[in-house]
Amino acid sequence: MVDRKTINRRTAEEAIRFLDSNRLDPTPSNYTFAYLYLTGANGWLRKTADAAMEGGVRLVQKDVDEMLDMAPGETGHGAAATSPLDGPQAELRHQMLSFADITAAALRDAGDFNRDLTDNARRAVGQADLADLIAAMIERTADMERRLNETRRETERLRQDLDAARDDATRDALTNLPNRRAVDRQLQTLVDRGTPLAVAFCDIDHFKAINDRFGHAVGDRVLQAVAETLSETMSPHVVGRFGGEEFVVVLPGVDADAAYALIEKAREAVSARRMRVRDTDETIGRVTFSAGIAMCGANPDEALRVADQLLYEAKSAGRNCTICRLAA
Repeated sequence: MVDRKTINRRTAEEAIRFLDSNRLDPTPSNYTFAYLYLTGANGWLRKTADAAMEGGVRLVQKDVDEMLDMAPGETGHGAAATSPLDGPQAELRHQMLSFADITAAALRDAGDFNRDLTDNARRAVGQADLADLIAAMIERTADMERRLNETRRETERLRQDLDAARDDATRDALTNLPNRRAVDRQLQTLVDRGTPLAVAFCDIDHFKAINDRFGHAVGDRVLQAVAETLSETMSPHVVGRFGGEEFVVVLPGVDADAAYALIEKAREAVSARRMRVRDTDETIGRVTFSAGIAMCGANPDEALRVADQLLYEAKSAGRNCTICRLAA
């Protein structure tokens, strides 16, 4: 049975992905919007947002603010609730808004303290009054310090939870490599900066046969071993798992010849590993991969398409080889 913490984490990851895909800042109100959209807790908002995003259009901050202001029900803008929230959803929404509430409370306490100090100082006319004022302020200061420490600890906990959710949303759980979303984001960032780069697709040869013969648990360990070898041999370049038995390597500042040499080095390193079934010590056999490399211009999607096409040419050429070509 999936526990509540896992459900919350998954929903938080989906909210992060939604905000990133629309290039919206991770503010509490935007998290609330993402939560309402993803869970369908407000049907009007979900329908309106879908209409606004029809055809692949990204939302802008003005759209989000207007929908939150206009949406009936549970939006956090004072409207009467029309969609009751279940436990996990309510808890997640509370987490999304807690940081803003904590910050507002700390600022409010600081303002109240300053006003009280000023008013009491004006009323203090004698030495006894001044002594009482000082004693009261010392007690108030100590209380405020305790509350601010509690706020600091809670803020740090929420920050760590958010960092963990953000990291989980961009990392492959099996191999601990960046996932497809993270690779796409890095490619777009590099292209936007005008960084010349190569991109390589690497696909494990005959992986289905490994799964069929030894089982998926062994297949998973093969994926982990290949991921580890690729990461070690390609460092400091980023290796990501694109899906299944397919990996992508991002090579900024690397020309075609250098990219080919690096991928060939990794291919030989994977091929040199001798893997065995952990429980029986049976030899799995030599594990290899095929690769396609393309140089990336202004369109990272086109470079990925070319690299993928070259990968399948390498498969057709007998596997366990690398083909490199300039992207169109």
